[in-house]
Amino acid sequence: MTLADIARLAGVSRTTASYVLNGQAEARRIRPETVARVMSVVQRHDFRIDAQAAALRRGASRTLGFIVPDLENASYARLAKLLEHGARKEGYQLLIAGSGDDPQTERELALALRARRCDALIVASALPAKDPFYAGLMEAGTPVIAVDRALDSRRFVCVISDNVSAAEALTRSVMDERTRSIAWLDAVPSLSISVERRKGFRRAVKGRLEHAHELTGARYDRESGALLMRELLARHGLPDALVTSSYTLLQGVLDVLLESPTGLPRTLRLATFGDDRLLDFLPLRVNSLPQRHERIAELTLARALAAVQGHYEPGCEVVARELKRRG
Repeated sequence: MTLADIARLAGVSRTTASYVLNGQAEARRIRPETVARVMSVVQRHDFRIDAQAAALRRGASRTLGFIVPDLENASYARLAKLLEHGARKEGYQLLIAGSGDDPQTERELALALRARRCDALIVASALPAKDPFYAGLMEAGTPVIAVDRALDSRRFVCVISDNVSAAEALTRSVMDERTRSIAWLDAVPSLSISVERRKGFRRAVKGRLEHAHELTGARYDRESGALLMRELLARHGLPDALVTSSYTLLQGVLDVLLESPTGLPRTLRLATFGDDRLLDFLPLRVNSLPQRHERIAELTLARALAAVQGHYEPGCEVVARELKRRG
C-alpha cells in the first residue's frame, strides 16, 4: 500500500495524508476529523511510512524517541534530561515530543518518530493500557518501552514507580483520629496510574472515614488541579485532608487556596505524588512521594538499548518510592 492509496481511501489529498503521517497535522491546521480518517486507514491496513522501510534497509539509526504527556512537567523534564544524557553517552540521539496528554496527538507523534527511523520508542502514554496502537507498532518492528505509565505488561516492557501501596501510605500519612473528611484528586481516569493510585487511596480510607470524596480531571496539569479544587470547595467545602495524584494537580490546588484573603488554611493536611523543593518553604506542611528519576532513567535506557539489540522481555520493573513527611 502506498501513500496515494492511503489518501484515496481516506478521501484526502496525498499532501494532507503526508502531513498527518509525519506529525504535522496541528501545524498545518488539519481538522481532527480528517486526521482521524487518515489514522483509521493507516491502522486498518498496517501502513508503514516509507522512511521506516528505508530505515530497515539501512540498519539502526542510533536514535531513540521519547513521548511525554507534558513538556512543562518538572518530573518529565528531569526524566527527559537524564535519558538524553544517558543516550548520548551510549552514542544515541534522543528525540523528545510532547503529547499534551491527548491520545490522537500521541498516535501522530509515535508514527512521526517511527518515520524518523527511531530504533526504539519510550512513551509515558495517555492511551489506555490495553489500547492496540502500540502493539501494532511492535508488530511492525519498533520496540516500545513504557515509562511511568504502564502499558499491558504481558506485551510491553514497563518501568514504573510503585502506585497502589504508595498511594495507600501517602493517604494514611495525612489521616489521624481527628480526620473526618478527605478528598482525592486525579485526572485521566482510564490511565493505569490513575486507576492504581485511586485504588491505594480507597484502601487507606475504607471503613475509617465518614466522608471521602474523589474528583477526576481531564488532564494532569495545573489548570485541571485548579478546576478540581474549585469543584471540591463548591460541592463539599474544605476537607480535613487532601491528596493529589500528581504534583501538577497540587500546583492548581495551591493557586486556588492562595486566592483566599486569609491565605493557606493551616489546618488542611496535604499530600501529593511527586515533589518539589518549593514544598520545603510553604507554611502549610505537604507530605510527598518523590520519584527516583535517576533509577527510572537508568532502567528505561537499559531496556531500550537491549530492545534495539533484539532482547525484549515484557514485564514491569517497579521502582519503589520513599515517603517524605513534612507534617
